[in-house]
Amino acid sequence: MSTRQAIHAPAAPKPNGNYSHVIRSGDKLFLCGWMGDDPETGEIVGGGIEAQTKQAIANIKACLEAAGSSLDKVIGRRLFMTDRSEFRAVDAIWGEAVGEPYPVSTLVGCSWLAKDGARVEIEVVAEA
Repeated sequence: MSTRQAIHAPAAPKPNGNYSHVIRSGDKLFLCGWMGDDPETGEIVGGGIEAQTKQAIANIKACLEAAGSSLDKVIGRRLFMTDRSEFRAVDAIWGEAVGEPYPVSTLVGCSWLAKDGARVEIEVVAEA
């Protein structure tokens, strides 16, 4: 019997495809990847990599809270970035939002993301 449960976060942008915001499987939460989508417009926020990263983290936080969790329970992070030279800026902002022990992390370079103008997408796994 499956223990999977889909969770929708009302404070996060609506999905732009056939996916869930969060899937709870046992005691783990698997979040979709988040770009800097504005929850009201669905568009990528202006202001560069810093603004996009802060909005992506805000979207992640909204999803975790909807699932009864929080940023301090993130155990894994996967970054997708179109320009690896921006990694240090993204990581510094992440470090302000998530304390030690930091989650494990993977950085994947890519030529494009699902929305025009998106430069970073963050996917996390967290404890429920």
